[in-house]
Amino acid sequence: MMNGYERVLSAVRHRQPDRPPMEWLATDRVTDELRRHLSLENTEAVLQHLGTDIRRFFAEVHKQQPIPPHVMERYSGQEQLLSSCYGVVLLTNPNFPQDHRVYGPLYETTDLDKFNWPQASDVVLESEVAAEIKRCNDEGICTVIACDNPFKIAYFMRPFDSFMMDCVLKPDLVLDLMRRILSVELSRIKAGVRAGARAAIISGDFADQRNLMISPSTFRRVLKPILAEYVQELKAVDPDLILFLHSDGNLIEILPDLIECGFQAVHPIQPESMDMSAVKQQFGDRLTLFGGISVQTELPYLSTGEIRDLVRRRVDTLGLNGGFIFAPSNTVLPDVPVKNSLAAFQEAARVM
Repeated sequence: MMNGYERVLSAVRHRQPDRPPMEWLATDRVTDELRRHLSLENTEAVLQHLGTDIRRFFAEVHKQQPIPPHVMERYSGQEQLLSSCYGVVLLTNPNFPQDHRVYGPLYETTDLDKFNWPQASDVVLESEVAAEIKRCNDEGICTVIACDNPFKIAYFMRPFDSFMMDCVLKPDLVLDLMRRILSVELSRIKAGVRAGARAAIISGDFADQRNLMISPSTFRRVLKPILAEYVQELKAVDPDLILFLHSDGNLIEILPDLIECGFQAVHPIQPESMDMSAVKQQFGDRLTLFGGISVQTELPYLSTGEIRDLVRRRVDTLGLNGGFIFAPSNTVLPDVPVKNSLAAFQEAARVM
């Protein structure tokens, strides 16, 4: 029987593992509900029960950024406000996996030098995280260090519409902005790689369910160079590092570009946006499909029997000759019944 890292390595090398490698993605509330249902002690016990092969880790950026008084005043009395290391002000909500952006430091200016940028020295991988990476490696789990896509951080720092216009009208500004962000995010990844992480993922949407947020030509002008630099920098540190990318939405037009950049797997090949079987047929010898079941239209609504049938079909189709990692298409939310989550992972865990 393979261990988790061996399964992931087989998948991205397009060799047939004993079963597809798996990752669980959910809010803390959902995972805790699953833990109580199974009468388990902690999250790690839940992940082991599900048979997951991947653990994600994060290096923090210890940089305090002030919240402007006018933003504090506008959102007074609502949910808690937080400010990221990039000065993005976020409105928190316990019912959602992501906080809501309400302000960014480049809303009124495009002078990048006026912002108090975080530095590589602000990046800290906590000793507890480093110890957990080592433990997981020793147990044969695939350890993944994660960072944010500079494209997403950039459209949080700038008003969304303005940034999209900048991509077309001011590509040099956009590249400058994203390279400054990339230098910090790469420091986060490199801290994890130095601690022994065996894979890295860059996450942040640049497509919606119908199209890319920017045209393919604009993608190739402003975002592809950033993604290529990300891969080149990390491969220079560790040539064997496995590289994943996450973006929701319809990426079909630029999947060849992502392969060319050097990404080995893309999450989630969203079922609402792309035909996963067609992607497997066209790109399956060069790209690992990472996902397999939708948190939007499948996990919340299908019966357990329907979920088992669906997962089995997808494992058989997408997992042929490797090239498939099973996971939810995004974060599992409280609308997904516990029994459905268990049915999906139990079926995916069956030996192929």
